This record gives sequence, structure tokens and C-alpha cells, in this order.
Amino acid sequence: MISRKGTFALFTLIILEGYVVLSSELIAIRLNLPFVGSGTDTISIIIAAILMPLAFGYHAGGRFKPGNHIIFPGFKNHINIREKLIINLLTALIFLLFALSYSFIDLFFNTIYETGFKNRIIATTLYAMLFLVMPVYLLGQTIPLSCNFFKQKKLAKITGKILFCSTLGSFAGAIFSTLVLMSHIGVHNTAIINFFILGLLITLLSRERMSLRIALTWTLILAGVMTNSSQAMRREHSIVENNQYNTISIIQDHNERHLVLNGNMSSMYSDDHRKYKYVQFIEQIALGPIWNETDNPKDILVIGAGAFTLGYGDKGNHYEYVDIDKSLKDIAEKFILKQPLQNNQTFHPLPARAFLTQTNKKYDVIILDAYQGIASIPEHLITREFFAEIKDHLKDDGKMLGNFAVIPNFKSAFSRNLDNTIRSVFPHVSRHSIHDYYALWQEEDSTITNMIYIYSNNPDTDTKTIYSDLKNRSFLDDPGETD
Repeated sequence: MISRKGTFALFTLIILEGYVVLSSELIAIRLNLPFVGSGTDTISIIIAAILMPLAFGYHAGGRFKPGNHIIFPGFKNHINIREKLIINLLTALIFLLFALSYSFIDLFFNTIYETGFKNRIIATTLYAMLFLVMPVYLLGQTIPLSCNFFKQKKLAKITGKILFCSTLGSFAGAIFSTLVLMSHIGVHNTAIINFFILGLLITLLSRERMSLRIALTWTLILAGVMTNSSQAMRREHSIVENNQYNTISIIQDHNERHLVLNGNMSSMYSDDHRKYKYVQFIEQIALGPIWNETDNPKDILVIGAGAFTLGYGDKGNHYEYVDIDKSLKDIAEKFILKQPLQNNQTFHPLPARAFLTQTNKKYDVIILDAYQGIASIPEHLITREFFAEIKDHLKDDGKMLGNFAVIPNFKSAFSRNLDNTIRSVFPHVSRHSIHDYYALWQEEDSTITNMIYIYSNNPDTDTKTIYSDLKNRSFLDDPGETD
């Protein structure tokens, strides 16, 4: 009969196994974001790579019987339940050291993309198959293997407790790792905690605390700590923040300071007050005529804060910035702007659609700048319903400007469908290439550029009258006359 101490140890093992599996799933999703995006397509692949191996692991763990088992080809050894658990945990640790390390993931995806292969779905599938399936399969065997330590006549009661503890661990992995750990110590340090948990479990299960296996375990964990530490992240990748939303890097290029969000150049500010060309274009077209307006200051909303450079320097109008990542303000003030936000700049650390739902305020200008790149476009911010919310928050004669990274010649389905979606809500919208690049004669569809969509909100002119051979009133419409 298992002792009370042994029972407590087993239930602790089950709770921590549940925590590691769910936490590792969320860390993997988050670490993949800079390379494959945050779309439901890539997320579903990682979730599938967790759930299916977990199911197979339950099945395999229930069929395991102590005895002679092949460890390596040509080598057999007697393995009992305890040994099987240790081997599974150690093997899972080795795989997760790669799966949850930003430096390795960066090397993995960049190596794939440098070969010219650009399919995000297949790249995510390769990552999941190579580095997630095996450790989850092995960790999934923990519950059925642990059942062997309990008396069969109490199996129904014990099974309920085991499932309760496993689910409790999963709940903690889902909530504690994201809301607490990732937001306070970063994704990389959250991964290190998973490594320590696995190392602790291996140590507790081992009869000999000073064995070669234990030494190997903690050597591997030390390597994981050195690779994923905050110092290593800053030294190797210039990463200053790595929370549940963004991997944020700062690049200093002479007198220019660049903010990089999830691998995409987001904002730049220089000692002589220069900004990215698309920001300067927006300021010239939409903000220049009202710059430093004090008699009748305008209300300007910016979706996607970046480093708060858009409108920075205008002391008259009222600016409100919306972004889900609250750390952006401190980082922008410390590394990019090198000074606090202006008094007329307000930051709302909220999801964009949540902010729009919670306010009825209307704005003179709304600027959409939350689209960092093709892989990092938030799906919920390119729908007709979202654009309709934006339009509802525009004052009469208010202006909407949206910055999108797309292929200019409409040779991609995304560029065409996005254009269709925007025009379904904002008729008579104009479209401008920041770098005067339209690729009219280019057959390839791989060149992406910043395209700015501009709309003036005047519902009375949103009619869709057309000229046809049977009904043509063009002679009544003076080309130079306004409504």
C-alpha cells in the first residue's frame, strides 16, 4: 500500500505535469508569433500537436508493463514504473529545451525561410511535429503510469482525484503562466520555470540524488537558463521585453532608435526628430494642416501605439493611443523618445475592439497602425465589422487613415480581399503607396510595401451611383463642383 507521503508526491507529480503541458502549449504559441503570426490557423496546429499526442500518451501509458524494454537499438534494460516516469520526464525536458527557447526557434524558422520556403502553415507543422509531439506524448503517459501505484479496488475514486489534479494543473498552466508569469517575468523566464519543474520531478523520483542522470538533468537545465536568460535575450537579440503580447527589441542605428515588435520594424525616432516615412506621410497629409492647433484642437485616435511617434511633437491636438501591450509606454519613453509622453498624449492599454466597445466618443481623425507585417496582422482588426466600428467613431467629415503592409499590384488574394473589405465600409477611399511603388509590370507577388488608405466620413456622399449607357447623368455632375 502506498504511504500518505507517496500519495501526496504522486498527486503533486500529476498537478505539475498538467501545468507543464498547458504552460508549454501557450509558450510555444507565443514564441511562434514573431515567425508565423497569431492567426487561428497556426494556433490550431500547435493545439492539435498538444491534444493528439496527449491522447496517444494516455493510451500508451495504460499499456505499459514493467520488464525488459529496448532503450536504444540493440540495448535492453529492465524498466519499472518509476524508471519509466523518469525516462519520460528527462526526454521531454530535452525536447522542450529546444521547443521553448527563443534563440533556437529564431534559428529554426529563419533557416527555413532563408531557403525560400514561405508557407507558414507547413513551417508551424514542422516545428510542432519535431519539437512538441514527442514531449507531450511522453508527459501524457504520467497519469496512467501513476495509476499503477494505487490499489485497484479504489481505482474509481482515485481516478476522479487524478483527473481533478491534472485539470487543476492545466488550469494553473493556462492562467498563472500567462496572466502572472509572462506579464511579470517574461516568456523566456516562464519557459525556464517549466525546465525547473521537470528537473525537480526527475530529482524527486530518482532514488539516487547524486547519480549521473541527475547531473545530466541539471546540466541541461543550466544550459536552458543560460540560453533563455534576460541577459542572453538582450545580448543576442536586443530584446528588452518578452511578455504575453510582444517580443520587443530596441535597435540603435547611429542616431536612430528603432522599436521592433515581434520581428517587425514598428517605430523609429531620431535625434533630429525623423520618423518612418509612412508616419511622416500621414503627418504631412492628415495632421500637418492642423499641427499645433490650439484654438480648435482635434481629437485623434491611433490604433496601434508602437512607440507613440505618430503625432509626437504636436502640442495642440489631443491624441489617444490604443494598444493591448501596456509595457509599450515605459519602453517608448525610456529607449525611443528618451522623455515622457506629452501632456496631450493619452495611452489606453486595451484591445482595440474592447476600447471601441467601451466608448461612444467620436474622433476627428482615426489612424489604424496595428498591422506590423503579413505574418503579424491581427485577424480581428481586418474584418468588415471592425471597420464599421471605426466608421461609427468618426465625426462628420472625420478622417480615417490606415497603414497596411500589402502587395501593391493586387497579385495576392490577401491584398485583394482586404481592399474589398475596406471599400465595403469606406466607399470612395483613396490608396497611396508610401514609396511610390506600385509594381504595375511586376509579375512576381512577393514584394510588400506600405499602402495608406484615406477616407473622409461624409455619409451623404457615400452613394454608389454609376454611369451607364442607359442612364448617364454625367452632364449634370460638374467635375469641379462639390456637394
